[in-house]
Amino acid sequence: MAQELIIGLTEHRTFGNIFQAFLIEKKVSFYSIVKLVRMHDLPELNLNAFEEGLVKLTNQYSDEMLFKKFSKQKESSKFFQQLDQRLFQDHISPYIDKHMRQIAVLLMQQKTRLFFKQAKYSNLYDEDRIVVPEQFSRATFCFEKNEEATRYSLEIKHSQSKINILHKNLTIVTSQPCSFVWQNRLYLFRHISAKKLVPFLTKEFIAIPKAVEEKYFETFILSTIREYPVRAIGFSIEEHDSDKHPLLSLEPNLKLEPVFIPKFKYGDTEYLANSKSSVFVHLTKANNQYSFQKYNRDENWERQQIQLLKQLGLKEKDGCLFPKQVELLDDTDRLFEMLAWLTKNKEKLAGHGFELQQNQFEKRYSTDTQDLQVEIKTSEDWFDIYAKVRFGEYEIPFIKLKRNILSGIREFELPNGEIAILPKEWFTQYEDILPFAKQDGQALKLKKYHYQLLQKRLKGIDKSFFQRLDKIGKTASEPITVPANIQAKLRAYQEEGFSWMYHLYEHQFGGCLADDMGLGKTLQTLTLLLKLKRMKRQIMVADPTEPDDQLNIFSEEKSEKEHGQAASLIVMPTSLIHNWENEIKKFTPSLKAYKHVGIQRKKSLNLKGILSYYDIILTTYGTVRNDYELLKEQEFFYLILDESQNIKNSGSKTYQTISKLKAKHRLVLTGTPIENSLSDLWSQINFLNKGLLGNQAYFKREFITPIEKKNDQEKQEKLQTLIRPFVLRRKKEQVARDLPALTEQIRYCGMSKEQKTSYEKEKSIIRNNILQNIEKDGMDKSAIVILQGLTKLRQLANHPSMLNDDSEAESGKFDEIYRSLKSLMAENHKVLIFSSFVKHLELIKEKIESENWKYSLLTGRTTNRSQVIKNFQEDPANRIFLISLKAGGVGLNLTSADYVFIIDPWWNPAAENQAINRAHRIGQNKKVFVYRFITEGSIEEKIQLLKERKSSLAEKFVNSNNPFQAVTQKEIINLFN
Repeated sequence: MAQELIIGLTEHRTFGNIFQAFLIEKKVSFYSIVKLVRMHDLPELNLNAFEEGLVKLTNQYSDEMLFKKFSKQKESSKFFQQLDQRLFQDHISPYIDKHMRQIAVLLMQQKTRLFFKQAKYSNLYDEDRIVVPEQFSRATFCFEKNEEATRYSLEIKHSQSKINILHKNLTIVTSQPCSFVWQNRLYLFRHISAKKLVPFLTKEFIAIPKAVEEKYFETFILSTIREYPVRAIGFSIEEHDSDKHPLLSLEPNLKLEPVFIPKFKYGDTEYLANSKSSVFVHLTKANNQYSFQKYNRDENWERQQIQLLKQLGLKEKDGCLFPKQVELLDDTDRLFEMLAWLTKNKEKLAGHGFELQQNQFEKRYSTDTQDLQVEIKTSEDWFDIYAKVRFGEYEIPFIKLKRNILSGIREFELPNGEIAILPKEWFTQYEDILPFAKQDGQALKLKKYHYQLLQKRLKGIDKSFFQRLDKIGKTASEPITVPANIQAKLRAYQEEGFSWMYHLYEHQFGGCLADDMGLGKTLQTLTLLLKLKRMKRQIMVADPTEPDDQLNIFSEEKSEKEHGQAASLIVMPTSLIHNWENEIKKFTPSLKAYKHVGIQRKKSLNLKGILSYYDIILTTYGTVRNDYELLKEQEFFYLILDESQNIKNSGSKTYQTISKLKAKHRLVLTGTPIENSLSDLWSQINFLNKGLLGNQAYFKREFITPIEKKNDQEKQEKLQTLIRPFVLRRKKEQVARDLPALTEQIRYCGMSKEQKTSYEKEKSIIRNNILQNIEKDGMDKSAIVILQGLTKLRQLANHPSMLNDDSEAESGKFDEIYRSLKSLMAENHKVLIFSSFVKHLELIKEKIESENWKYSLLTGRTTNRSQVIKNFQEDPANRIFLISLKAGGVGLNLTSADYVFIIDPWWNPAAENQAINRAHRIGQNKKVFVYRFITEGSIEEKIQLLKERKSSLAEKFVNSNNPFQAVTQKEIINLFN
């Protein structure tokens, strides 16, 4: 027999009427139920897709499924016996109702038959069949209002027939939406709830009391008109299809995040874009007359408006819109970006009819277009920046935004009380400029040495001006002719350094020449001063340091023009005075130099005359501090600081006094512009170009903390941009192609005051002893006494402590060795230090250890020579090797070093050459610098002069059994004078 799948409407013991799937067989006059169909039966049955769908839906609310979904108990019987009514009403019943509705709709679409199925019987009859229509029934609410009352009824139609449900015995099948069975026919509605229908089973109409009539119109009747067909008598319902426009509201969402809420305005009422209703209704009341305006939503038009917003860069989420890039921003930045989007797209939105709103914010934000106009004029030392901003109808001087930009505050209040949000790019473009700009009325004045800041950020400046300034940082682009009378051949990098300084001079900028030690900073500087030397008036023939009528020649009443160019003041450590003096004589003999140093210096001299007669005044940092009152009133041509790290402490008296000296131009020389901290750099740059890096507090906040503590790359680049034109730094490796394989220099060192006193006293005693010995025993037998005397004086020239352990006297040579070492350590070079006195090496070792510098030591007492050498050669951090001449003159390969210090030169050049060859030998790939440290005014300097005059003297002195046979008695005596 053929079997058929049907749906039975049967009564569940707990849940009331439910649909179930049954398999039936046709008997003669009835149908017999074969089985209740479950999910596990499907593989055995030959059902179509619709039928399988019905079975699956009925099984969604089987006892097993409901127990599994809604119960936490272990036994299903207890769950149904003790069923919680609230759980049933709030959750289970709606769940069943939803699936029942789906089954009823499917039955309308296919031929599966529906029967009443009594719970206790297993047979069905044709009389039990329920007809399922192919279309929905309609319910219309009928409202009638008159002077006495308002009442309403429900009119139900199926097709064209009215159905009267008053006092009818209906079987409710589903509640939301409603469906019921009457007279073996199923009636389904699209929207109406069974709760709306049930009252009319017992009443023909429902009366609305007059007292609550207005509330009913505002709530129940309004919602009924929106959701259902309504027929009205006594008030009007007007339906509209146009009169609409879009809105975009900026407001906080439930998480208090700023978002755009899309809305649509139909008539005078606004509706959310994500509203589920397809109809909008608005009520008006006038003279006790009610009128409803009903708008059918134009969903196609609404989608077009939302699509337009997305095309303009908005993203949709949870019914809200926002620019795609704002999701990761905090609420404040998010709000600002959204306002920027509004400002950018305001005209386009207006063109498409959008109304813009701001809701639930404490402030009202401006979305007017912002326009910044900048005009820049150049004067001798300044850029004058005239800038104004237009916010809609308001024009604001840009200077009024200075506090906002420097403080990072993007909100700016306009005259009408609205808040304008300053664009982020303004902060990027101008926050670097404003800290350095001074206010002048409604304009900003910026020093010309900040041209790098303007060049990249502001438009409207004469580009040729910047092209001229660019020569500063591009020394090779336009070389300057070296003066013909310079007594030296400058190397290529030295010519570039000289050209760079000259370009700085042309633009009246200060500069820092920061070449590595030994690259000729002194020579480059002297070349500049020689290039800029001016002719003095012919009348100026006398040296103003001489007493003869100098006040008449250099009258204070003569004008600066008559005096010509003033002298340049060069300030340096005491130990460098002699070197500068020698370099001037050697390279630029036409430059007249005056030394203003020492206790014998004239403190009441006619400085005006000095400035006019001389080209260069050499002095020391200590002298400037002591003679500040004398120097402060004069204006020098150039103020040059050698070893300018001496002013790195901006709180020191040295910095304070030197910074106050007046000069047309400034220059500093140093191999180590930064020794400990970036604050070292600030002090030197601020001396050169005051204000270039802002004040100290700004520099610390803007650069020192971010760079030194956070390694902020952006701040590093910003600082480099600021200082790049004014700092020229060449390391030895960069200019190696221009250097000879070996460069030798003599570094003359002055004695300290106490050292000079001890030396002169000992020299007098030794001289008298030698004269007595020579007179008594002759030259040949006096050699021992002479050598002993020479050795004592050499030790005193090195350091007084070498003769007297208790001496607290300082040593000029020792200070200069330490200063040079400090520079090399800062530049990451390796250095060999040779001495013929182990005691001298020990003194230097103590200083090295106090600085925590890593070093090696090789003397005659060293037992592990190979390990000591390996440590120096292979450890990059080990950069100092102290070596005694006897222990290290031969047999060593120390090619990791590129500097050699001979700290107590003597007669024997062969021994020194052997020492130099420890570094300058096969395998060395670096250029080697050799420094010989000679104490000025000592036996060392006199021996050096003898060596230069008598080329064979050293050889005779070393190789002869009696070296004094090659030296006259007069020459010996002169050594001790």
